[in-house]
Amino acid sequence: MTALNVLTLPDSFEVAQHVPLEYKPKFWDPEKAYADYSPDIEAATLEGHEFRLENKLKTAQTLWEEGLRIAIMMTDLQHDFRPGGRLPVAGTDDVVLRVCARFLNGIVTDYYTLAVDSQDGHPAHHISYDTSWQTAGRKPFDLRVHKAAVLELVDEKRGVFRATSFAPDGSPIDMGLVQRMFNQQQSVQYWYHLQATGQGPIWLFANHCRLGTDGTNLHPLVAEVLAFAEGARMLEPVPIFKGHIRDTDWFGPLEPCMPDPSHPQGQFQKPIVDTSFKPVDRLECTGVAEDFCEHNMRAQLMRHFRNDPDFLRKMAFMTDGTAPIVPNAQHVLDLNVEARAKGVKFFKHDEPLAA
Repeated sequence: MTALNVLTLPDSFEVAQHVPLEYKPKFWDPEKAYADYSPDIEAATLEGHEFRLENKLKTAQTLWEEGLRIAIMMTDLQHDFRPGGRLPVAGTDDVVLRVCARFLNGIVTDYYTLAVDSQDGHPAHHISYDTSWQTAGRKPFDLRVHKAAVLELVDEKRGVFRATSFAPDGSPIDMGLVQRMFNQQQSVQYWYHLQATGQGPIWLFANHCRLGTDGTNLHPLVAEVLAFAEGARMLEPVPIFKGHIRDTDWFGPLEPCMPDPSHPQGQFQKPIVDTSFKPVDRLECTGVAEDFCEHNMRAQLMRHFRNDPDFLRKMAFMTDGTAPIVPNAQHVLDLNVEARAKGVKFFKHDEPLAA
């Protein structure tokens, strides 16, 4: 394995199967998908440059101008959603290994010409944080064990909600009454907005992706693979930053649950959609969690392009490029049925690189 500044592997783990690589970069080691380390971005970028010069690769921009427009969208492949992170999604490291293997093959064989990645990041006192709420005993709400809960409004005047979490088998767990520590009426208005727009309840989570912490970082293997692509194809990944507004959450990367025209992230990210997604011939969607942010990413795109059947047929969902919180969630199954009916493709990471 390549020397690492820090390497922490789980006591026991199994390396997921991944497609054989057309070219194996010096930094590549499948076990790194399961490690916590400091990625060597400069070395990966320089190796990409060397590979481009030796193999006379065209740049991503040149291929784009020649009509090869294939993009990959990676949703929230960040540290805090990994097993061992602050809000873990089981299987995230397996997803990263498969996605990175496919992406590397697509970079060295004239396939991908664009990469987009979303990155969750929240300020202190974010409305989705458990510790921004208090229990009936005026203690901070604590979801470190249960990780997530949904809220139902029970007292509009005082801004009191009933919190419900869920056991692994899906059965509800009553977590008692909670109230936001400040600005209680804003939380009531937010709840009504979610109801009126069909977005469901308020969700609370254990603190995750806190701005200024390591939780916001991309998975280190993703960072190295993107750096290699920057050198090999002069490809510039397009980041979608979300979550920076204190009083609203993002169920999907493209828009906040409640608009805020005063903030750069406060509206639907139309400029990114129009420049990075609309012109493509194929858009491959990957990321976590299958039943939350990745689900809503797919739903937001399908909703935005609902009157553009040609674009919907350009979308492709990587079935082994995502991991769920709750497997086989009904809303995921329903969206997949709708997507198939509209011509969206479904594929596995080891299928041929062909538009």
